[in-house]
Amino acid sequence: MSLLIELIRNLFRKPVTFLLPAENLPVPECFRGRIRISDEKCIGCSRCAKVCPAQCITMVPDQKEIEVKGKMITRKSRPRVNVLQCIRCGLCEDICPTDAIHLTRELSPSGPECEIEEG
Repeated sequence: MSLLIELIRNLFRKPVTFLLPAENLPVPECFRGRIRISDEKCIGCSRCAKVCPAQCITMVPDQKEIEVKGKMITRKSRPRVNVLQCIRCGLCEDICPTDAIHLTRELSPSGPECEIEEG
């Protein structure tokens, strides 16, 4: 009997959930979302891959001439991020000496494309 009373009472109440995507929720300032890697800034030091607790960052071979503080260096590898493994801790962003990796406030996409090479 109490279940029936609860059902009737909830029929006339306002819904508790948000209708997505019709209503967008505000994103907090400290939100860590989509990962962006700047190919022009990355020097291939692999610090991001070493510090990652989820081990979702791997270094793939890629030779490229990069200018860092007025000097030209040859980068031998670049990071590749497996988004489905990433826990968005932000350690890669903190340790990057050239600020090549950023966690933006954008929501990460879902789907079969789970690796980010450059942004």
